[in-house]
Amino acid sequence: MDELRAEGYLEGRRGSGTYISRILPEHLLHTRAEPDGNADSTIERKQHLSAFAARVHPFTHYVSADSVAFRTNLPALDLFPIDVWAQVTARRLRTASSRLLFGGEARGYLPLREAVAEYARSSRGVNCSPDQIVILSGIQEGLDLAARLLLEPGDKVLVEDPGYQGAYAAFRSAGARVVSTPLDGEGAAPKQSDLRNCRLLYLTPGHQYPMGTAMSLARRLQLLAWANKYETLIFEDDYDSEFRFSGRPVPALQGLDRCGSVIFAGSFNKVMFPSLRMAYLILPQNLVGVFARTKALTTRHHPLLDQAALCDFIEQGHFGRHLRRMRKIYEERLSALLESSRLHLGQYLDISSVEAGLQTIGLIRNRLCAEDVAQRAAAEHIDVVPLSRYCRSVSVPEGLQLGFAAVHEEQIRAGVLKLARIFESMEKTAKRSNSARV
Repeated sequence: MDELRAEGYLEGRRGSGTYISRILPEHLLHTRAEPDGNADSTIERKQHLSAFAARVHPFTHYVSADSVAFRTNLPALDLFPIDVWAQVTARRLRTASSRLLFGGEARGYLPLREAVAEYARSSRGVNCSPDQIVILSGIQEGLDLAARLLLEPGDKVLVEDPGYQGAYAAFRSAGARVVSTPLDGEGAAPKQSDLRNCRLLYLTPGHQYPMGTAMSLARRLQLLAWANKYETLIFEDDYDSEFRFSGRPVPALQGLDRCGSVIFAGSFNKVMFPSLRMAYLILPQNLVGVFARTKALTTRHHPLLDQAALCDFIEQGHFGRHLRRMRKIYEERLSALLESSRLHLGQYLDISSVEAGLQTIGLIRNRLCAEDVAQRAAAEHIDVVPLSRYCRSVSVPEGLQLGFAAVHEEQIRAGVLKLARIFESMEKTAKRSNSARV
C-alpha cells in the first residue's frame, strides 16, 4: 500500500479514505499522440549555418573490428586489467559522497590534477603545478579549445606535414590559415622565418605522427627560442610517448620552456582504453583562466566520478604497473614485427624500428601504390594506412603505417605472411601489365 502511494497510484482524502489516483503516473509520462498526418507533405526549411559549420569536415579513420593486423592507434585492450578497474570504480561508487555527486570545478577533480602533475613531472620532465591542469575528454577537445580561444580567421598556424589530421581539422574549422611544415631526421623542420607572424605551432615531438621520429634536443631548444622571439605558442601533443623502448628519453618541450610558450597535451585514452575519454592540458599560467571558463561554458566539467576512479587507479599503483607491463609486451611485439618482416617482407617493405609508440611505418621498395596495397590488404582483413592520407601539401614515398601494440605476436606473423603474398601477387600483376604494354 505504501509503495503504491509513493509511486502515485493511490491518493488519500482526509476524512474519507484511500482511493485510486484520478491521474495515474503513466499519464504524466506520455504525450497525447497527434492524428497521423501525411509525412510526405512535410517540408523541411533550409537552415542557416555559420561560417564555422561550413568549415567543419570529417577526419576520423576507424579501424575495422574484423582486422587481423595491423591495427593502428590502439593499445592492447584485451590486456587491460579490467577486473582491477572494476574493483576500483565499484569501491569509488560505494563511497561516493554527496559532494562528489554534486559536481566540481571546470579544471577537474583536484586530487586527479595533483596525481597528473606528479606523473607528468616524473615521466615527461614537465614543469607544472596542479593549478595549470585542465582535465578533458581527449587531446582533440584540447585542440578544439586552443583553436577557438587562440585563433582568429586568417591567423597563421604551422602544422607538421605529414601529420595528424585531427589537428588540421580543428585549426581549419577555426578559419586559420594552415601552413605545412616539413620533416627531417630530427622531426619537424620549419625555417625561422616560418614562425614570423605565426600564432600557433602544432608539434608531436615525442613520437612524430605518423612517421615516428623523435625530435632531437637541439631542435627542441631551437624551436623554443624562435617561438619566444616571435611570440608563437606551441601546442605539444604527447599522445603516446609513455611507451618508450630504446634511446634516452628527451624532456618534453614544456619542461624546457622558460617563457610560457608551450601548451602540453597528454592522454590516458591510448595508455588505458579509448572509451575512457580522459586527457589533460598543462597550460601556461596566463591561459588557465580562459580555458577553464570556456570548459565551464560548454561541458561544465568532465564526469567527476570517472575522474575520481582514475585518480584512485593511479594513486593505488595500478596505472604504473600497467604501464610497465605493457611497455615490455609492446617491445616484444615490435621485435616480432621487425623480425618477421625481415624474413618475409624484406624485398617489398622497409619497416622502421621506432623508439616509442604504438605503430611504425614501412616504405614500399618497389613502385606499387600504397593505396592499392591497403585496399587489397583490407579484403584480407589486414589494416594498414597509406602515409599519403596524412599529407596536405608535401609528397612522401609510398609507404604504410602499421600498428603492433594491439596485435598478438602470432597475428603479427600471420599478417606479415598475408601482406607478403599480397605484395607478391601485385608485383606479378604489374610485371604482366608492363610486358603486355611492351
